[in-house]
Amino acid sequence: MSLRVAVTGLGMFMPGFPNATAWAEKNELPVDDPRKPGGLAFDRVNRRRASQMGRAIGDCVAEAMASAGVDGQTTPVIVGSSIGEANAMLGLLDKMWREHEPMSPAVFTVSVHNAASGLLSISMKNKGYTTSIAADYDTPAATLFEGLGLLATGTDAVVCVCADEASPRSLLEQAPHWDMLSAALVLQPEGAANALAHLTIDDCGDDRENITIAPAELAVGFANSPQAGMMDLLDAIQRGESGKLVLDRGTGRGYRVTLTSAR
Repeated sequence: MSLRVAVTGLGMFMPGFPNATAWAEKNELPVDDPRKPGGLAFDRVNRRRASQMGRAIGDCVAEAMASAGVDGQTTPVIVGSSIGEANAMLGLLDKMWREHEPMSPAVFTVSVHNAASGLLSISMKNKGYTTSIAADYDTPAATLFEGLGLLATGTDAVVCVCADEASPRSLLEQAPHWDMLSAALVLQPEGAANALAHLTIDDCGDDRENITIAPAELAVGFANSPQAGMMDLLDAIQRGESGKLVLDRGTGRGYRVTLTSAR
């Protein structure tokens, strides 16, 4: 069994639900309202450079840090994404091989997998540790494991955020497609005064009979996202659930979380 830690802050973005409060209240934006992320954690320059996924990450991190009351200039941020900045990368490849035009250096700098974490660190003047992780449908579990590792070494708080942009049709021709989804948790040592819940990450496996917490009610496009498990965890914490849930929707290795509500 892994280290038991507290969850002290939550943040999320998906089209129609711009933050965790809107999701908890099931207060979906009308179709004609702006449904794009604002990039709240970015400064003006880096907000222009960030992709839609990057801006969603910025919104999640800003909300989670504010709700936990942690310092944006020192708190480590772990960014998990299955395909990263795939749309930017595919656009550059199209320029090279199909249009036979020079690639844009500006676009190239934000096409790498750690673009969002880099822009976030610069904007927030964050001197803490930051890294980017990709583990396909196990990205939520891998991101949380990285956060647990930092807490085990004495870190006071860490933000774990998972996001993927809408899947490019040209990249995934056969696999199910998904819509943009981003969710973030602030983890702190067990016993934190402002804990919303406590969790451990248990072993993985195919046997899901002992899973007692139902996944979030997500539309198909969001449920297909590799980051749906992070949203399931956030939703369970908001609902005050205790029990076991799985960090994927049957497409990963089946890492389990034991969750205990602090409410």
